[in-house]
Amino acid sequence: MGHPGYKRDPESLRDNACEHPSRRPIWIGFAFLCLCLLRVMRGPGCYSSWPFRWDFLPRFGKNSSLAPFYAYSEGSGEFSKPQDFDIVALVPFHRREPTEILDCYLRKNLASNHGLVDQVIFLPQTDDTLSLEWLASIVKQNPSYTAAQDYTGLQPGHLRKDTMYIWIDGDTVFLEAHTISTIVKTKLEHHNIPLVSANVVSEAVLEALHNHPGIALPYLPELSPVQSSSETDAHDWHASKLPVWKGPGDFAVTADFSPPFTNHRWLLSDDYNYNRTPIGMSMYATNGPSMHHWTISAQQHYSFLHHLERNHLNHYKFPMWSVTSTNISSNFLCFWGNIATDQSSSQSDGMTFLNILEADSGPQNSIIDGKGLAVHWSSTQALEGLDSTDLLARYRSFAGDTVCNGT
Repeated sequence: MGHPGYKRDPESLRDNACEHPSRRPIWIGFAFLCLCLLRVMRGPGCYSSWPFRWDFLPRFGKNSSLAPFYAYSEGSGEFSKPQDFDIVALVPFHRREPTEILDCYLRKNLASNHGLVDQVIFLPQTDDTLSLEWLASIVKQNPSYTAAQDYTGLQPGHLRKDTMYIWIDGDTVFLEAHTISTIVKTKLEHHNIPLVSANVVSEAVLEALHNHPGIALPYLPELSPVQSSSETDAHDWHASKLPVWKGPGDFAVTADFSPPFTNHRWLLSDDYNYNRTPIGMSMYATNGPSMHHWTISAQQHYSFLHHLERNHLNHYKFPMWSVTSTNISSNFLCFWGNIATDQSSSQSDGMTFLNILEADSGPQNSIIDGKGLAVHWSSTQALEGLDSTDLLARYRSFAGDTVCNGT
């Protein structure tokens, strides 16, 4: 199956750097002061002789003229949009609510907004009238958006050979600012690798990795409703504003646990008893939920939002992981159009598409790029229970606060 590597990962280095958080600003400030004094003593005429560039300073200002996206890959740094080919996002569309959140991230990454994506093609997977009407409305508003004419969508045999495609499932509710640029850059650096997947949290082979204690936190379901103090609190994504979980000392999430009420929250337990959480019970108890149970997904999502607020997403990351194509998530894939131009299918769901691409790529492994995160809302098995939480509102709140503005 392969093993994740841990070299040359600029974000994972934060773990070591954070061991002495109070010292780092002091040393940085001291070093910067010394450089400034040295430059003054040498005089203005020596500016051009410095072995580094002083134009890194605008990075800290609001009017920076640097490229608006960054790529964590080999030679991490500013990454200009490739001009000799198009980048097209293929988005299977299931229903309005999650895709309404994804829409913010898609618009942010369009070439017309200084991103990488030239075109977004939605592939309808539903016959729900209201959802399709909403999809038609956003396609009409954005010239970079198009939609396939029917739910069978775009067949792999219709792909353009000289185009790079990014398959992003319509139920994706979070993308890091650099996820698309990093995945594209990694694909360009590994041209012969058939598929590059994003680091889709807790999916496929990454589920066991992201379920470790410390990444998956002891969140438990709120057992009775409470009156929210304000409408703002009810739609705030910050996990730190949630109260501590309260409940019976012997409470545990079992396989038959049902949603306690609509729009319920999950709260962090202060006793850190991991064994009674859904993930703990699934591993250590005979009556625990299966790994596809909605409570597992709820614990994973709330844990992610906890780390997101604290800027601890490095806990989820690794550089690259070479695995067989069957072990990667089918919800975020990057590939060239020539990988499957001779294949065809009457379906356009992610798993069918992945199977076609895998068959055409032969025995070669694919890559999971651990440096660019994505969060997928749910598998079909977990959907009913997960929709009873307030999680979608929290992801929508985060996107509204940090992504949608200005797009």
